[in-house]
Amino acid sequence: MTSRKRLLDARNGFVEYAHADGEDLTIEFVEDCEPLVYGAKMLSELKPGSELRHVAVIPEFAMQKAMQEGWSNDKEAWKRWANDVDNRCFRTWPGRL
Repeated sequence: MTSRKRLLDARNGFVEYAHADGEDLTIEFVEDCEPLVYGAKMLSELKPGSELRHVAVIPEFAMQKAMQEGWSNDKEAWKRWANDVDNRCFRTWPGRL
């Protein structure tokens, strides 16, 4: 039987849980992205600058995944992430990168 215990709560919208199943232990990291999505929507309503353009808000889970998979410094991988339809709620600019 699996047991679940909350380890860390309300650290800027993050919650960590520990799941124990026999000898297996899994740490679950949950992020509330609603404020980020709202912020991205608000930024998308601003007129972009002529030199620099803010294109997306990057949630912590995406940064963690990029670091774990080794593409955190890969500009092309970030472009793919930003252009992915599943991540459009984090975009602040509708154009294609």
